[in-house]
Amino acid sequence: MLGALLIAVLSATAHADVEFETLTIMVPAERSGGWDLTARAMADALQAADLVSSVEIEYSPGAGGVIGLAQFMSARRGDGNALFVGGLFTVGSVIQNRAAVSLLDTNPLARLTFDNAVVAVPVDSQFRTADDLIETMLSAPQSITWVGGSRAGADEINLHEIARGLSVPPSRLNYTGLPGGGAVSSALASGRFMAGISGYSEFEQRVKNGSLRVLGVLNEESPAKVDAPRLIDLGIKVERLNWRGVFAPPGLDREEVEVLSSVIGRMAESQEWQAQLVRNHWLDAYLPGQAFVEFVAAEQEGVAEDLRLMTDGEPADVGVVQGVLMRRYAWALGLAVVSALLIIGLLVQRHVARRREQGLKEAYEKATGKAMLHTEELERALSNIHDHIALEFNNWNLTDAEREIALLLLKGLKLKDIADARGTSERTVRQQAQAIYKKAGLEGRFELAAYFIEDIIESMELEASEAPPA
Repeated sequence: MLGALLIAVLSATAHADVEFETLTIMVPAERSGGWDLTARAMADALQAADLVSSVEIEYSPGAGGVIGLAQFMSARRGDGNALFVGGLFTVGSVIQNRAAVSLLDTNPLARLTFDNAVVAVPVDSQFRTADDLIETMLSAPQSITWVGGSRAGADEINLHEIARGLSVPPSRLNYTGLPGGGAVSSALASGRFMAGISGYSEFEQRVKNGSLRVLGVLNEESPAKVDAPRLIDLGIKVERLNWRGVFAPPGLDREEVEVLSSVIGRMAESQEWQAQLVRNHWLDAYLPGQAFVEFVAAEQEGVAEDLRLMTDGEPADVGVVQGVLMRRYAWALGLAVVSALLIIGLLVQRHVARRREQGLKEAYEKATGKAMLHTEELERALSNIHDHIALEFNNWNLTDAEREIALLLLKGLKLKDIADARGTSERTVRQQAQAIYKKAGLEGRFELAAYFIEDIIESMELEASEAPPA
């Protein structure tokens, strides 16, 4: 009898600081996704910090969290022992489904985390780097099958942000939303999709076992041990970060809300919770009280605008716009080449009668040939230009292969012709050309040609000014 009494006293002493004997956390999704991971991390931290004796987790998946939210608000109204895990996905799903409930109809307690979002591909994917994926998004975006979380959620919003950064219209994106990060990771690893976008914690296990590979990180802070570039370093900025928070049901009095807020605040400060953040590669985004309510309201407005951009505002005919740009640059490049030939012809053929009736092209070709054979001034000019080209190639740190391709590009050869000449693929030549433009700080073939045409003009004018009178 005495022993039983002693055990009861010790048990009561050990749990003197416990605020709740039991808490129930509602997860509006399937197991293994980001919300489930958050709920489990909360349960572990709350119990380890002796704030709660036991935690039960309930699941109510469907409609991107809307079904669970509606169930939580009706079944748990006035229940001071219940919590709901939601976030950016919930906001998007509520708007997309035009639901009659929203997160602001609950008692928002605190924002807890920002996700470390990444773009991943199957390990045997044709996309070896982020540049490979971006190149295909620019040339044939509809050919890439994407997978991520529920439609109108953070993953799809982030994909559209990336597309807008590349001027890819939303109608050309091929995206499938699945209910939960576990399903996304499994479907991507199976090869059903070409690329996926989600939180790193949801891909981590398959990255470690070698079935998935991370190509890029959406956040400005990369997860530890992830060897992949940040998209912002590639010129693509993603504004909308996936966040997760905790909410209490409606119908609570002020004191009940304050008790729950206090428990979540103490949990967020605990060593156990900080360890969970590191373990799951989450960013600490704790924001409690009224500031969190205002944040949720702002997110609802921002996501509504994001979803509008995903369906509206598409250019009337992107193909026409691209065609105009191509023709404009082709015309400019052609004009630059003709201008250069004309200048050379004027300098070296001052004593040669022009045979206009044989056509401008033939005259230019003959003038160029005679200049190369008989004019010392032109030889010096061309030598100077060649030296200058070689010097610029050195300044740009071009490899031998890149030097050869750059010269062939200046001669006007097409990528396919260069590939045939070098015995390689057109794709490889395109990648090397992009590397040349990047190292040179130039936009493309036209910019490369124009860069050296200016040198031709300056060199020719200098030779003309130094030449003795005829």
